[in-house]
Amino acid sequence: MADAYIDFDETRIYGDYAIDQIAHHLVGRVREFDAALHLATATLRHATDSVAQQLHLARSADPSLHEAVALREAPLQEAREVLLRFARHLESHRAGTVPYGAFFVEPATTLSQRGPQRLAAALDHVLGSLDEFAASVRDQAYWRDEVLAARRGIDTVKAADERLRAANLRSPTLEGARLHWLRVYEATRNVVRALLALSGSPLGLEEIFDDLADHHRADGALDDVAPQPAHPEEA
Repeated sequence: MADAYIDFDETRIYGDYAIDQIAHHLVGRVREFDAALHLATATLRHATDSVAQQLHLARSADPSLHEAVALREAPLQEAREVLLRFARHLESHRAGTVPYGAFFVEPATTLSQRGPQRLAAALDHVLGSLDEFAASVRDQAYWRDEVLAARRGIDTVKAADERLRAANLRSPTLEGARLHWLRVYEATRNVVRALLALSGSPLGLEEIFDDLADHHRADGALDDVAPQPAHPEEA
């Protein structure tokens, strides 16, 4: 089952990522399966957007939560853009002069879509690689400052996220939207699991569903736990 500890904000991160990866890696692999993939991703898109809409409504009554949302958006976008710009900078070097794979173990376009935790890890990895391969990177001092500033920005994002998650949002409609999202996300995973098995693909589920690659946010959280309503009266 999908991780029942996926919170409201993470539904957007994981939903968007899965939709993009399915389109990139799976559509067209087995044409008879494309209709099922399109149905699954369209349903997941609707479920993801529904959670986002209900989350916005739930937070709109508290100006301090809007402030926290605003604090996270700019540094999050900047971190993603820095990764993409730095990747393009590396690609501009003469072939064979820079070990691109030492900086990016995954494509920058994939890493830039990750959530804050994985973005922080990607930026830390780039900084470590700059230490090791500084002599081969043109304008390395400039890029170190850019990446370091982006990494510090992710700390701001994490603090804002903690503030948002600490808010006690008690909206049955919002929680219902999240529970529906969890069911749709798991159904989409099952469609992908079937396609991978039928096609004999070596692609792992964690390459499509990023929650399988992420560390759990909460101590004691477990995969394969069926999502339960937050309040008995919502069952």
